[in-house]
Amino acid sequence: MTALEMRYRSLLRVYPVGHRAAYEEEMVAVLMSGAEPGRRFPAAADAVDLVRAGLSARLGRAFSSQRGTGWRDAASVAALFAALALAGAGFSRLVEGLGRMWRHGDLLEAHGVPGLLLADPAARSAIWLLVVVAALLGLRRVTSGLAVAGVLVQAGALAFWVDLAPWQSMRMIWMLVAAVLVVVLFRAASTGRPARAVLGGRGVVLVSAAALVMIGANVLSLAAPMLSSSVLTFQVPGLLLVAAALAAPSPARERIVVLGATVFAVQFVFITMWQSQMMFRTEITPALVSAVVTITLLSPVVAFALGLAGLRARERFALRRAGHVRAHE
Repeated sequence: MTALEMRYRSLLRVYPVGHRAAYEEEMVAVLMSGAEPGRRFPAAADAVDLVRAGLSARLGRAFSSQRGTGWRDAASVAALFAALALAGAGFSRLVEGLGRMWRHGDLLEAHGVPGLLLADPAARSAIWLLVVVAALLGLRRVTSGLAVAGVLVQAGALAFWVDLAPWQSMRMIWMLVAAVLVVVLFRAASTGRPARAVLGGRGVVLVSAAALVMIGANVLSLAAPMLSSSVLTFQVPGLLLVAAALAAPSPARERIVVLGATVFAVQFVFITMWQSQMMFRTEITPALVSAVVTITLLSPVVAFALGLAGLRARERFALRRAGHVRAHE
């Protein structure tokens, strides 16, 4: 067995045991026949495709046993939270730009048009705030349509910055991935209850408070930068969203946590990579962009797999514990 074949078989372990028993030899033969002579490591595209397909196979099996247990309700709430986070990211950038114009007289000009640099954050904050409002009102079709428009706005914003500032466009990759996930979650929740019904009155109040705190903190930073902080802008709204998720009934509550972590893993992983690049002053190269995009795309899949595995383990433990209690009684 060659080193390449061993590495291919190691990658194939991501597939379920039954799938490997039926198809492993055939898959290895196809992979080896397509490999270049003398190659010792799998091609990056092959490795990513194998991991993606293997995780999909595992998640498909695990998810099929979880149908009808609150996932659609949880999807509507997780999508709402993610849309609010995207609105906050755009609004924070908009207020920052307005502050530069107010305090320093910066025209934020692009392509000869004064203030054009504010068009991007203004459009992003507006479309995602509309998504949040529509979701809270229970307007499903409107919400889904606005979310699709949000993806187009995010893609357009990224394209807008490619020529002006490649670093800025690269910083927006996670937002585009998160926007696509929002659309997927809203579509998955189309036959479930709307977020307002899942969260209840208390949860809606907490989500509304999170939005108001986020907006108020950013406006405060415009008038008095020293009085505002990331605690008010990000951490307090985040805690209010966590409280809203905990206010939801079980089993939707646990699934909101899993799906919420899946979406926010995109932001966490990307920002961690971004900060590493800034620390080492890494230049933007096609290979770097490809690696960042690949890892960002895989992060929600891995986060969901871990969350689903933890949820299933927790439920099995609860069932086992309940069995012990009944036996004792």
